[in-house]
Formats: sequence, structure tokens, C-alpha cells
Amino acid sequence: MIENVFVVNKLSQVRAINSELKIKIINELILNPATGQQLSKIFGISKQKMHYNMKALLNADLIKIINIGNNKEVYYRAKAKNYVLDFSLSNNNGEKNANNRSLINHILESNNIDLARIAANLLENSLKMQAKEKLLIVSGEYNMPLVKKILVEASNRQIETTLLFRDKELLEAKHNLFSLATYSWDFEKFNRALKNTDVYLYLNGESRFIPLEDPEKKKIQQKAFAKSREIVQKNNIRIAMMEGLMHDELTEENILSEINFWKSLDIDYNKLARETEVSSKLYQDSKTIRIQNDEGSDFVFEIQKVQCDYGSFTDLPEQTSLIFIPGGEVLFIPEEKSCNGIITAKTGYIYGKIINNPSLIIVNNEIVEYRAEGNEELITKAISEGGADGRKISLISLGTNYNMNETNIDPLYKSKSKGIVSIKWGENVSIGGSVKGGIEWQIQLEKPTIEIK
Repeated sequence: MIENVFVVNKLSQVRAINSELKIKIINELILNPATGQQLSKIFGISKQKMHYNMKALLNADLIKIINIGNNKEVYYRAKAKNYVLDFSLSNNNGEKNANNRSLINHILESNNIDLARIAANLLENSLKMQAKEKLLIVSGEYNMPLVKKILVEASNRQIETTLLFRDKELLEAKHNLFSLATYSWDFEKFNRALKNTDVYLYLNGESRFIPLEDPEKKKIQQKAFAKSREIVQKNNIRIAMMEGLMHDELTEENILSEINFWKSLDIDYNKLARETEVSSKLYQDSKTIRIQNDEGSDFVFEIQKVQCDYGSFTDLPEQTSLIFIPGGEVLFIPEEKSCNGIITAKTGYIYGKIINNPSLIIVNNEIVEYRAEGNEELITKAISEGGADGRKISLISLGTNYNMNETNIDPLYKSKSKGIVSIKWGENVSIGGSVKGGIEWQIQLEKPTIEIK
């Protein structure tokens, strides 16, 4: 099996693909593995000339040698289904992003990913939007590939759409340059737009990278958010959020992440809702849960309330007031002072950055000790900036998205992957809890064991 994409990002690799023959060889090896002798026959050239070309491609790491059964012959294989030239190697910077997006879209299409159909499915079966309804989108630059598809499909369905663009430059200006009066006015403008909408779609993942330090602006923000919640409740506005980011940079990690992102949206939302509901029923009548993993986690908690992010808006009784994109989670609000033990994992996620190998001791739902091998200071910062409830666990979730890849995807999406348990800090007031932590962050447990007690 070969990867979806290989980014040619070294000048030595560009030089190695210096003939039409070498490109044809790579294309042949994308289709099937072959020996040098087989390739000589296919292209009608001598074994010596083929050996020269194969050596050049191997030295440039553009192809690989594979084993086929017990065959002693050397078989060659392409590194990926698609080879993409990184335009940063050239001086054509003005057209770089446009070319990158065009290439990424081509790779998506080659993986049978129909972006327009997926956007239509999202509007119709996840957001449950009808003709003449109004959609408010807040997005930055990075998630515009998704926004553009949604805008086109919304127009096709006579859905009125308002887009508020909030890129990193504007967010930095709001936090650092706007006066208090201008900052307050900007929130007032948003709440006026919110009043006149049926569905609010928040795609502004950049915001997690732009911290708000000004205490007076924090007060304005909290007051504005409280007003937003009143508007949402009064007008029964459906809210969907997306925490991660899409990127145009041509790296294998970014492209594979985007492929997996679209695949996670290319889903049967009714099936996802059914599977999430089945998972939640296992815990509806349970009181105490014990969770362990191979990294050393061992903690228990009592369930105060179970809710579900079905990935869509349903009539089911455990439906959360907002959903995430991609969605699919059973959410447990822990009973106060019931969560105790140790939480140890490979990764956590704070302020848009990964925490490596975090380990936390929990007593009565609160962090009492912690350490991490990388970015431990971010835990300290999150606790400090989280306010009075900064140490309190707000949610424990179980992912149910059966189409979510656990690798090569934004870590914030990963919590929706079926079987992943995430421990979250921040607020849970919006879904019926009492924790009001000011900073949203999480730790993810892979392959956990869950015991109902």
C-alpha cells in the first residue's frame, strides 16, 4: 500500500526527475510494483539504462524497494499515488497559494472526494438547513476552502448567508490595537447579526492562536458572550463549531490531514447519530465509570449528566445545544468532587499547541499536580488564565465518528474519532453543567478501557 501524496520539496529531487522517461517510470510504479527487467521491457530500453534511472530515483528518495512474497528479485514501487511539486522551490510566490490550493483540490478529487457533495450533505443533513433560512458564518483565512463550498451550495438551496471574516491580522488588531469602545462595538455588531440568523457556523480556528491579555477587554468579551447565549436561547439558533484548521502549505502532513478531514465529513449523518445514541445508552443508567489506558491512566468519576454531539441536529433527548464539525461524541458531565485518579497520555492540546506526554493527578475533579515532557508551561498558563474553575474538569467525552482517521489529522478533530476518550477543561455551562473555566483545552486517551461500575 502506498501513501496518498508525496511532496517534492528538495532541489535534488527536482533534478532527479529530469527526463520524460523518469516521470513515466514513476507513473508506472504508481500503478504496479515492477522489477528493473520488467520496466526495461515496458519501455523498450536496455537493462543498464534502466538501472541508471532507477538508481537516480532511489537516491533522491522518489521511489522505494518493496518485498513481494518470497521473491528474491528486487521490486520497485512509487512512494505515493500523487507527486506534488512544492511551489516554494520557485520564485513564483504571487501565485503560490492559488497553485497549492488547485493541487490539493486535484489530490482530493483523485481520492474520490467530492467537495461540493460533502458541503451539500453538511448543510442538509448535519445543519438541517431549509430554503429561506439564514446562515451566519465566522471564519478566518485558513478554513475558506470549506467556506467557499458551503457558500455555493447554500446559494443553490436558497439559503441566505452572511460571512464575517476574522483572519489572524484582524484578531490581533482587536486584541491589541482596538480601543475598548471599538472592541465593544465589534461584539455588538456580531450580536446584531446573530439575532437575524437560524444557524451560526463558527469556523474561526485561528482564534486559539491569538491570546487575549487585556483584563478590561476580557470583561467586555464575557459580557458579550453572555448576551450571545441569551440570543441563542431566545431564538433557538442552531450552533456548529469547527476547532481545527485547513492549510494551503504543500506538506505531506497538511495534505493528508485535509484528505482525512473531508473524509470525516463524507459521512452518513443518520448512521452517526444512531451509533452515537447506541453508545450513550450504555451509560444512561450508570453511576460510576473507571477509565484506564496503557500509558498509566487510572481514574474514576460519577456521571451527573450524559449528552451527545450527534454530528447533526436531531430530536433525540440527549442532543447538545451545539455540535462540532466533524462531530460525533458522547459527553459526560462529571458529578462534582467525584473524579479522582491519574490521567496520563501521549498528547494534550492547549492554545493550538501539542503537549507531549502529560500526566496529571486529579482530586475531587481538580488538577492538584501535573507534569509534561513538552510545553508543560502551557498547562500552568491555562490553569492561571482559566479563572476560579481553571483546574476543574468540565467534560469527559467518548468519540463516535466511525469515519475519522486517528492519524494525520488536526489533533482537535481526533477527539471525535471512535473510541478516543478526551478529558476537557473550560466551561460546561452551555450544556447544563456548572463549571466556568475560561480556557478550553484537552487531553486525549488512545485505546482506553472503560469499565462501568
